[in-house]
Amino acid sequence: MYYNLVYQELLYDIKNSNLTYQVREALNNIYSDKELLMDINKYKETLDDDLRYKIYNNEKFQNYKKLENDINMLILKLNKIFKELEGEL
Repeated sequence: MYYNLVYQELLYDIKNSNLTYQVREALNNIYSDKELLMDINKYKETLDDDLRYKIYNNEKFQNYKKLENDINMLILKLNKIFKELEGEL
């Protein structure tokens, strides 16, 4: 029961966090950049390294990847907290 409460509180905090807003904005920026989307779709078909470097050097894509990394770090921290809580029970 305690896990469920902690889980629900965390979900609420994450949904209402600045990080969630930033990710949505970053995705909107990517989706509104037609050239970047064309490059991404072309890369999926060709796996061209030059195109991959062009995509990864795009400021909008870099911003999104940074936020994605922040989310992954948050997940790792949450998993650690849940593991510690599990050990207390």
